[in-house]
Amino acid sequence: MNGIMNLRIVGIIIIFLAIAGLGYYNYRTNPWISVSDCLDDPESYDGAVVTRFREPMIKSICGNGFVLSQKQGPEIKVVMDTTGLRTGEFVGLRAVFHREGYLEAVKFHMSERRRYKIWLSVPPVLLVMLLCLRYFRFNSRTGYIELRKNA
Repeated sequence: MNGIMNLRIVGIIIIFLAIAGLGYYNYRTNPWISVSDCLDDPESYDGAVVTRFREPMIKSICGNGFVLSQKQGPEIKVVMDTTGLRTGEFVGLRAVFHREGYLEAVKFHMSERRRYKIWLSVPPVLLVMLLCLRYFRFNSRTGYIELRKNA
């Protein structure tokens, strides 16, 4: 029994290290281009498609586009048709970077009521967690999750 437990611990350590290694690999070699990358080196990113934004939101609307603000990122002007845009709304965006320091929208959609949708998804998660706690328990001697006797 002791040998099986040691094998489990070694297996858990190997899986944990594999997940950590894959996370680090993704961090170092991600294929997505951000606005910060483009603004740091505008000449080499001229014409590149920017796909990575951090909570992009419409800050203000101009005549031929809008100013995009991001969480922990620079603000930048996006050129596109402004019909139906509202300030303060989150957006989904794919845009071409121009070395002059602006983006031209290629694909765009507004994520209306995004925060409400996030909060709406919380109660089902809590319900599933409560049901799991009610019907299952962790047996520390065997290391298994077991069905409760009264379930």
